[in-house]
Amino acid sequence: MTKKTKEDQVSLAGTEEAEILARLNERVERAVALIQELRRERDALKSQLEAAEAKARDHETATERVTSLEEENDRFQKERGEIRDRIESILSSLEALEEG
Repeated sequence: MTKKTKEDQVSLAGTEEAEILARLNERVERAVALIQELRRERDALKSQLEAAEAKARDHETATERVTSLEEENDRFQKERGEIRDRIESILSSLEALEEG
């Protein structure tokens, strides 16, 4: 067996450091890529959320409008019934006058 010289040890240490740095660099690059992907995903989800919130507001506005129109329709139906009752009363009075 031969003894390792100091140069061999320095060379070996340099290689180990290079490998460690290469692995670290690779991990950092993967982390950066993952962060960028997560940011893109976050931005896409933010856009989807904003669109969904806008649709919800539009839906709420439409629901309020429908409710208002239903209430107005009910009021008109009630008024129509009252007018019909008045007309029937007037016709009854006129018929009573003709008979009398």
